[in-house]
Amino acid sequence: MAISFSCPNCGKKLKAPDSAVGKSSKCPGCDTPVTCPEPVYEAELIEPSLAGPNPYDDIDDGTPYSVGGPAHGEEADTGPEPRRPCPMCGEMIVATAAKCRYCGEVFDAKLKKAKKKKKKGSYSYEEENLSGGDIAVAILCSGIGCIAGLVWMIQGKPKGSKMLGLSILMNLIWGVVRLVITAAVQNAQP
Repeated sequence: MAISFSCPNCGKKLKAPDSAVGKSSKCPGCDTPVTCPEPVYEAELIEPSLAGPNPYDDIDDGTPYSVGGPAHGEEADTGPEPRRPCPMCGEMIVATAAKCRYCGEVFDAKLKKAKKKKKKGSYSYEEENLSGGDIAVAILCSGIGCIAGLVWMIQGKPKGSKMLGLSILMNLIWGVVRLVITAAVQNAQP
């Protein structure tokens, strides 16, 4: 049986034997390389009497669907617990939930306060302690160190007060060293 297909470049109708599937050759009309595709098989038509019973007959029995809630006098089947959508992520959660199990949003006021306290008290090592560069800035450029310490204190980082304290201490030490040097220079002049 021959495979019929068209050249994608010029549209010329081509025929190839079944053994040419996947092989490439040149189109006789435009010399473009063409690969012979797999044959397309036509589907067989099945007679309804031979098909057997319809597997979808039991899905819809023709009764109308209920759109609203339960009819007057009937109780609604709420399942194990009533559910509502999470205001943050929209996932369905238990209506009495204190925290969304999907996004982690906390709804209970007491849990929110505890979560905020926990956040305030937990800092990384870098946020609590001064690095070598921070100490060098505090020693060599105490004015910049004071500014950086104040900024970190405003941000709530614990190392801000350490940086401010070290910068002020170094500023005092540099002031004393400057006074000693100036006094020594003045005493050395004749």
